[in-house]
Amino acid sequence: MKTKIFKSVMPFIVMVLAIGLSFAMDANKVVQMGYYDDPAIPGVQSTTTNCVRNGNGNLCKVGIFQLFDTPALNAGDELRQP
Repeated sequence: MKTKIFKSVMPFIVMVLAIGLSFAMDANKVVQMGYYDDPAIPGVQSTTTNCVRNGNGNLCKVGIFQLFDTPALNAGDELRQP
């Protein structure tokens, strides 16, 4: 009797844990706002990105426009890939 209950309940428990952990893993994502200046659109535009300010990788871009950490678009505030 005990093994029948265990065999029928165990897949349900595994499914619930798998679904719960799949949502828990995305909670650690960091969202960075990136700013760029598109001459065709008035003002500074913003977008979300996974790039960081002090990264060591290539410069982050939206299309052909470089992303910055602040809306002032100052040199030294470039966002780079982690």
